[in-house]
Amino acid sequence: MTATIRTLSALIVACLLLPVAVVCAQGDTPRVSVPGIGLYGTTFETEQETIEHIQKCKSYGITVLYPSLSGGGTVIWKTDKELYYTPYRKVMGEGFDSLASFIKHAHAAGIKVYPSIAVSPVNNVIADHPEWETLDREGNPSSVTTTRAFSLAYPEARAAKIAMVMDLVNGYDIDGVMLDYCRYPETTKTKKTAYGFYGYDPPLIEACKTLYGFDPREVPIDSPRWNLFNQMRADTVTAFVREFGEAVKASGRDIRIGGFGDTDPAYEARMCGRDVVAWARQGLIDDYFLATYNEKIDEMAGVVSRVRALVGADVRLMTALSPFNRFLTTNDQMVAAARVQLGAGADGLWIYRSDYLEDLGLWEGAQAAGKLID
Repeated sequence: MTATIRTLSALIVACLLLPVAVVCAQGDTPRVSVPGIGLYGTTFETEQETIEHIQKCKSYGITVLYPSLSGGGTVIWKTDKELYYTPYRKVMGEGFDSLASFIKHAHAAGIKVYPSIAVSPVNNVIADHPEWETLDREGNPSSVTTTRAFSLAYPEARAAKIAMVMDLVNGYDIDGVMLDYCRYPETTKTKKTAYGFYGYDPPLIEACKTLYGFDPREVPIDSPRWNLFNQMRADTVTAFVREFGEAVKASGRDIRIGGFGDTDPAYEARMCGRDVVAWARQGLIDDYFLATYNEKIDEMAGVVSRVRALVGADVRLMTALSPFNRFLTTNDQMVAAARVQLGAGADGLWIYRSDYLEDLGLWEGAQAAGKLID
């Protein structure tokens, strides 16, 4: 058995023993709750744009901002471990730190800043280690058919990504980190790439052969044997969340950790290895940001109550009001969706996204929805 297989086998055992230890550790140092209604958006290229946005948010009762700080493998924070977001490179070179300005003005207005970061897409993490790029079921790197993503099956790759995110945690006065795209890739460009197609990486394949006696590429997706492999795949994603939490705790920073997920957690765990219910039940996250985007208002209660039961009472369930793609288009719909979601067990609300909120003129709906939260 190779060292990598031994590491992965130990990881699987550790995951089984994890819940009690982590819950006790979190119980010793409870994090401060993030109240009110949040808004997902971005930072800006100028200080004036930043000030105007923060002032508008304050005037309409926004209490938390969730700026998206990474995508496509680039980031919007100072780090020597990844490429900086191309459109902002010029202003950063001229001395304007978009994120630092955003945080300064938000905190001055009494607004929390809880950035969202995309975990799996990378550039520099695999530049020197191309073998860390996750492979699909046919043996191709993920960049052949979708985004260039790293395999969470390599402990060294997870550590490299965590080190990059810790530059954000240690370098800026943030209030939390939302782990988005914390999973193996998927893409709906073709039917075969949309479900269970990525994460067939050497450490997982060899460990699956050693532990269970089969090659996961040779068994049907969703078959009983494939489900054994998929649990291993999901365990590597959960390992990243756990290890990131350990790094945050070791840093001494008192911030919240949130996990983003869609409204059918069991399907997601099979599709891409993102098992947010496991993260919640094992005490690895403080908040679950639920993507109540596509549901009609009269369907939201059933979705929220089901997820509430799955994640348990110890995680703050943050459900979405989504002007994005015109899922909600009026102020009345914003308020109606908020009432239904809060009535079904949501602890708080977040709005996705600020550009659509602005374009559709739904600031009054956001303010009214926020007033419904205890």
